[in-house]
Amino acid sequence: MKTSRQMILLGCFGMFLAMVGDYLLDFGTFGFTDNPDAYLGITANVVPDWRYALSSMLGFVCVALFAAAALELFKVMEKKYGLKTDGLYKLFKIANWSGILYFAFIHIGICMLPVVFNAGMDATGDLRTALNMVIRVAKSIALPMGIAFIICDGFVTVAWVGMIVKKKLPVKKIALICNPVMILLLGQCMNLIHEGMDSGSESLGWLLMYLVCAMKLVKKEESVYS
Repeated sequence: MKTSRQMILLGCFGMFLAMVGDYLLDFGTFGFTDNPDAYLGITANVVPDWRYALSSMLGFVCVALFAAAALELFKVMEKKYGLKTDGLYKLFKIANWSGILYFAFIHIGICMLPVVFNAGMDATGDLRTALNMVIRVAKSIALPMGIAFIICDGFVTVAWVGMIVKKKLPVKKIALICNPVMILLLGQCMNLIHEGMDSGSESLGWLLMYLVCAMKLVKKEESVYS
């Protein structure tokens, strides 16, 4: 029998794996530049396909761990803090449920793009042709990914900030920054140092949020809620 803290920490472990997958997916692949010679302002490199296969696998492992953690966190918030009928909590719950689908989909969906680029370069050897192939595929997945981002990361950020501001959760105000949207925005600043250094920032936001929940919402030896 694991404690509630141990169960919620599974979400942190899952998000750490997602961060590794994010770096395998993003770092050194596509970027943006103001170089006038760059096609559409995009930089691209051929990276071994095994990185994208491993990223997808880590995404699935992340989902399994995150799902177990999310279900436990729901029990804690409902039974210990009485948030079952609270509007912000319902928004938080919707976001987490959507994350169980989104975290696997994003790794598979985005991994398609560099693989298409690699295939295009192998087949044609022409950078512009390969990038046009990537853009075409990207357009086909842009809408569902955009909607998923709003429902998953957007909703959970609004709910998290709201529950803390309204003191529905016993955490300090500094925890307001521990959410995927805020950390994602901070991660963009890292790109000023090197393109791609923001990789994993979205997953890091979820990791920090679940870490706060594990350490502040339940005591160390508190039993799993049934």
